[in-house]
Amino acid sequence: MLSNHNTINTLNTYHYFHCFWPKCHYKTRNESHLTDHKVKHTNIKQFKCTFNNCKKAYKQSAHLQLHKNIYHLNVRYVCDWSECHKQFTQNRSLLQHKSAVHLREKKFKCNEENCGKSFGHKYNLLQHKRIHSGEKPFVCHFNGCNKRFNKKYYFNKHYKRHLDIKPFKCNYNECNNSYINKYELQQHIKRKHCNESQESNK
Repeated sequence: MLSNHNTINTLNTYHYFHCFWPKCHYKTRNESHLTDHKVKHTNIKQFKCTFNNCKKAYKQSAHLQLHKNIYHLNVRYVCDWSECHKQFTQNRSLLQHKSAVHLREKKFKCNEENCGKSFGHKYNLLQHKRIHSGEKPFVCHFNGCNKRFNKKYYFNKHYKRHLDIKPFKCNYNECNNSYINKYELQQHIKRKHCNESQESNK
């Protein structure tokens, strides 16, 4: 008869759903998460945007919803902190912003020798520790890309390039170029439009 300890270990092992795609190693306790994950290995884009005849299609429903929120519904989560009003496309990003910028709570400290950094969230500390360990757990499986990242932020930024999601639009003199992040938009304005303004003032 198995001991209670062995029974728990057996249950923990058997309650994972594994992806058997070659060289993948992904596992999860949620079967629906595995279903979403498997789509990354194929080129099937079953979730189609029918908003105003957009015709964009994605492998996962979450990516389709993100596309709709950004391009069609203009969903923004706005910081209500005094005189801030920063906008985010995800509520999670807004909460992280409030904690890091306005509350400045940093109770999670890195115990690596000669480091001394501290963070407002345990998740941010775990991300930071990957710099010390060199771990890169976020793998891009888009069409065999296989690039690895130590932070989910960098993974998402990279993955948006595959999905061609560019929520930051330039409205300078009806330019209408769009970019993946605010930094790239700012660089575009500096390179393209600031030079144009200088030329016109000569």
